Amino acid sequence: MRNRLLPVLTVLSLAGATAAGAQTALQLRWELLGDSVTSDGAGSRAAFTLTNRDTKPLPPSGWAIYYSAFHSASSGSIGGGFTIEDLTGELHRLVPKGFAGLAPGASVRIPYLTDLLLNRSFTPQGPYIVFDAAKDVGVPLTDYAAAPFERRIATPEQQFSLDSLTRAIPASDLPPVFPTPVEVTKGTGTLRLSAPPAVVAADALKSEAAFAAEYLRPYFSGTRPGSGPSLRLEVGSVAGQTSPEAYSLVVDSGGIRIVGVSPAGVFYGLQSLRSLLPAPTPKTGIVVPAIQVIDAPRFGYRGFMLDVARNFQPKSAVLRTIDLLARYKLNVLHLHLTDDEGWRVEIAGLPALTAVGARRGHPPDSDQHLQPAYGSGALVDRPFGSGFFSRADYVEIVRYAAARHIEVIPELEMPGHARAALHALKLYDPRDTSKYMSVQGYPDNVLNPALESTYRFIEQVVGGLVAMHREAGAPLRHIHMGGDEVPAGVWVGSPAVQAYMKAHGLTSVDDMWFVYYGRIEQILKAQGLEPSGWEEIAVRKTRRDGRPAAIVNPEFAGRGWRAYVWNNVAGWGAEDLAYRLANGGYDVVLSNVTNLYFDLAWNPSPAEIGQNWGGYVDLRKPFDFIPFDYYKNARVDRQGDPLDPAVFVGKDRLTDYGRAHILGMQGNLWSETLGGEGRLEYMLVPKLFGLAERAWAPDPAWATERDSAKSSSSYRDAWSRFVSVVGQRELPKLDREMPGLNYRIPTPGLRVRDGRAYTSLELPGFTLRYTTDGTEPTARSPEVRGPIPASARLRVAAFNGVGRKGQTVHLTGP
Repeated sequence: MRNRLLPVLTVLSLAGATAAGAQTALQLRWELLGDSVTSDGAGSRAAFTLTNRDTKPLPPSGWAIYYSAFHSASSGSIGGGFTIEDLTGELHRLVPKGFAGLAPGASVRIPYLTDLLLNRSFTPQGPYIVFDAAKDVGVPLTDYAAAPFERRIATPEQQFSLDSLTRAIPASDLPPVFPTPVEVTKGTGTLRLSAPPAVVAADALKSEAAFAAEYLRPYFSGTRPGSGPSLRLEVGSVAGQTSPEAYSLVVDSGGIRIVGVSPAGVFYGLQSLRSLLPAPTPKTGIVVPAIQVIDAPRFGYRGFMLDVARNFQPKSAVLRTIDLLARYKLNVLHLHLTDDEGWRVEIAGLPALTAVGARRGHPPDSDQHLQPAYGSGALVDRPFGSGFFSRADYVEIVRYAAARHIEVIPELEMPGHARAALHALKLYDPRDTSKYMSVQGYPDNVLNPALESTYRFIEQVVGGLVAMHREAGAPLRHIHMGGDEVPAGVWVGSPAVQAYMKAHGLTSVDDMWFVYYGRIEQILKAQGLEPSGWEEIAVRKTRRDGRPAAIVNPEFAGRGWRAYVWNNVAGWGAEDLAYRLANGGYDVVLSNVTNLYFDLAWNPSPAEIGQNWGGYVDLRKPFDFIPFDYYKNARVDRQGDPLDPAVFVGKDRLTDYGRAHILGMQGNLWSETLGGEGRLEYMLVPKLFGLAERAWAPDPAWATERDSAKSSSSYRDAWSRFVSVVGQRELPKLDREMPGLNYRIPTPGLRVRDGRAYTSLELPGFTLRYTTDGTEPTARSPEVRGPIPASARLRVAAFNGVGRKGQTVHLTGP
């Protein structure tokens, strides 16, 4: 690296700079100027400001600034003597064009028009400068900042209105176990433990016994098990329950007994016991209320998908996520391991997959790494942009998950979204002249289904994953083979595809989709694997009344393919796709974007992070989801405006046959906006609680009640109980037991009446603090105990039990 920087020093000297530091002496600022409405729709006016902090002038040409951003600049809108070029993906380049140069201390403003920018995730990220004389070297502009901006949306007044539906429930009146169990019977009296209970379990439950001993240890500060009541763990039948994950939990004066239909059931019983325990206070022991719980999950599939491909998440973050999933009785971790922007798992015999495909940096056209993306910047091997799981890492993740009764399902995203693999292994067909562009802006990211090299590659990767799962002691059973977003135009210019079609009597390149997945199925079933993919694997493209249409493809349903359905956006025409596929015999995992895409921003506030293309997902969205009738309470569209129920008229509803094919639910967290410490946890928690409740618990009364007034009243009561459990019990426990967990702290609501500011909070259990001088509240600021005198300088924020602060709000109107 040091030798590569030598040309830069020369270039800078020629440019009138005195040292390499002159590159970082450039200051770059970005700001949102406002919004505009053009013939193309609503857009945002933004501007870069470039300041020369060096003692030498910046030349008028011979350099460019690269950056990442989700949106392009409108052609002809760029000022200041510059142009903005769109490169591959979401990489852009700011190039001087008619620029006069920049004297020391001088600044130039570069305004431009772009798509509507709603939050901080859409600001330019990861800028770096490149000089023409050293085009392979990019140096970060470390003095860069994007100015915060405000909008009169998701206002404190609106939050106050939302919070008005909630009433705080005293902790003593809360349900004792979360997620909501099938049956709870409170007993009389308590169980007092002054020493660790002896854990009595058969050898088949060694792992569960060790888990119990581990989480009970902090209550007794090293004291040895006494001769008093014991904790008995058993495998056996549970009255009235047939699920293999069912359990019963009994606590009485004689001790604790957990019976599970399987070891997994025992594990979930232990998690319910855990929820009954107070905060650990060493040497004082435990007092547990007498109780009987009979419980079983609603769905056998309760999943969470973590995308580690777009932005990598290290092993430590994955293990911590597994702990969260296990705590709330989720049983699947779907790892999105590969995509255009990264290949994240080591495969024996294919070292280039990670040596090239797991690294990002400048230059974009390097054959040694991938291009920068999502703000990863110029430097190769920078965290989040670069990184992968070694074989040992992956084995450890699978083993760690299996010990907590979580199945790891790896995803190989193919045939589209495969740019990292194509680039790393040079899997391109040089004779293919097909022209296409993926949704994410890549013209070269699709595997060729007519090349035998494609299948040799996939066979080797699948075999590598099978071997790692076997080594972990958790044999691979299910694998996800992607399948989404293959763009129009692929394969039409491939001589190999045309020859294959001619030899087999095919008339459309669309038929190559089924050729590809037919071969994939052979590879998987040779390894004893059950195949699955995104919804596209279950449909066939056709036309209806002259328009493109997608119909259920019965072929793969009869061969055991599992479909993960995400598309239910109102107005897009696929609102009922999950139900059509289930009614047609596909086993379906509900991954609906409108309620279960955790990468979508919490709300339209500019201070939030996340995407907005599918709407917004807060804690209510997963909690509100009704798996067997998700039309019923779909109340808002992608913009948050009231949704016309007529959009669901004529849409398929779930049949009894189809209901049996709904395997369960899955929350998805894509990682384009997760390039920073703590962002994963911020997007996951507390949304995770809504997913856990809906995937485990039976349908709540409000979901099945036909009378709208009764349903609304029942919903308000259920919501109040739920948020009180989350805010008053579960999050405080996580603060103690998972220190540093960066969950989203609720943003307060504010309303002014008669010159007084009234506050609200979505989650009871947090402390509101305020200032009246315009400064940020701290953990030492006054606590809100009632109405506050309203003023423009009032600032309010919520704090958790360890003093961490959420977002600050202030009044936005009279």
